Amino acid sequence: MSEFTFAILVKEVNKRKINSAVRKWKAPSCLFPANETWYAVVTEDGAENGSEQARQLSAELNTHSFSFVHAEDYGWHYELYENGERKGTLEFNYETCDHSSIDDANVPLLKKLAVDEVALGRLERVLGARTPQAEDLLHSVEHFKQALGFEKISWISYEYVSTMSKRQLDEIGVTFIKPATKRFLADKVIVETLDEPLRHMGYVYEERPEMGDRLYFVKRENGFDYGLMIDMTQKNTIEPRLFTPRNTGANMFYIAMRGLKSFEYANEHELRQHLEEIVRVFQQTGDSWLKKNRIEIFDANPLYVEMADPFMAEYAFQRIHMDDRILFGGKVIYQGNRMQIEFTHIPKKASIVTYLVEETGKKSLQDFLVEHRDILPVDIRTIHFLFQNRDEFVQALERTFDLLRFYFKQKQED
Repeated sequence: MSEFTFAILVKEVNKRKINSAVRKWKAPSCLFPANETWYAVVTEDGAENGSEQARQLSAELNTHSFSFVHAEDYGWHYELYENGERKGTLEFNYETCDHSSIDDANVPLLKKLAVDEVALGRLERVLGARTPQAEDLLHSVEHFKQALGFEKISWISYEYVSTMSKRQLDEIGVTFIKPATKRFLADKVIVETLDEPLRHMGYVYEERPEMGDRLYFVKRENGFDYGLMIDMTQKNTIEPRLFTPRNTGANMFYIAMRGLKSFEYANEHELRQHLEEIVRVFQQTGDSWLKKNRIEIFDANPLYVEMADPFMAEYAFQRIHMDDRILFGGKVIYQGNRMQIEFTHIPKKASIVTYLVEETGKKSLQDFLVEHRDILPVDIRTIHFLFQNRDEFVQALERTFDLLRFYFKQKQED
C-alpha cells in the first residue's frame, strides 16, 4: 500500500480557465484547490504525461506550475515551470540515497513561491548535505509540501480520487473534467447492446461521468458493487473488465481464457459483433466469477466489541463511538490519553484503514509504518487490510493489532 501521487499544481489562476485548458486533453481529469492560491490538477494519464501537461498549463495561463510525483517506497521529484519554461527540477532517490543538485532545484524561485520559509530551509539543508541521512531523505518531501502549502497533496492520483465517496469529494472540492471530445455514438451502441441481457442477470447500467471513458453495469448487494466495466480509454477499442470491491478491473478474457483481450472496431457493425462475444463470455464465465468473489455478509460490530475493546483497553483506550453496520462504511473510535485511534471502513470497499489522531495531527497507521520501516519486524509491502469473508476480517483485525502494538511500543520509547 505504498503512496503514489501524480499531481500538477497551478498557481493563482482562475478556476474556469484551468478547467477550459484541461478539457482539451484526451484524458479525463479532476481539479480541486490545493490551498488558497494553488489548484491541483490530477489526470488519468498523469504518470506518463504530467510534466508536459504542467508545461502546457504554465504556458497557456502565464503562471507557475509544478509537476509533482511521490512514489513513497522509491522517492519523489518535481519539475517547476514559469510561463511554459522549466525553471527547476529536483529528484530524491531513496534507494540510492541521492538527490539532484541544489542549483537544479532553483531555491531562489522556491523562496518567492514558498509560504513557509522555515520548512523550505529544512529542505535546503538536506540538499546542501554532502552525504544526507536516509531519514532526512524520507522527510524531504514533507518539508517541500509544507514550504509550498501542499499538505493536501498526499495519496493523490486520478485512480484514487475516482474511488472517493461523494462526501469525501465535497470535502476537498473536487470538480471532474471530461475531455471535450467523447465517443457518444459508441457509448450509445454499447449501452443498447448490453443493457437487456445484463439486466436479466441483475446488472444495471450506471452512469459514472467522473470515470471518463468507462461504462459500468453494476449489481449492488448489501452495500458492495460488482459487475462489468467496458473500458473505452483507447481510441476505437473496448476492453471488458470485471470489478469487485477488491478488484477495480480484471480483464474478463484473462479470467475466462488466461489471455488478455481487447477489441478494435472500425464501424458500428464490428462493435456490435464484439459486444455479442462479450455478452456470451460474461454469461458463461464472468457472472460466475463475480459470484465467487462476493464479500461475505456478516456483522462486524460485535467483533470489534469482542476483539478490539479488550485489546484497546490494555493501552488505556475506551470506545467512544461505533457506527451501525460498520462493515459497509463507518468508524469505530477509541479515546486514550490525548489521542484517538480510528478504525475506518470505506463505503463499497471491504477494507480497514486505521488512523492515529494525536494532538499534533492525524495520519494513517500505514504512514507511521512506512516512516519506521527500517526497524519494522515485517516487510511493509506484505501488509494488507482487505478482506472477503469473516475469517479474513478477523485476520485483518488481528494484523492491525500486531502493528498497533509496534506503534505503542515506539511511542513509549520516544
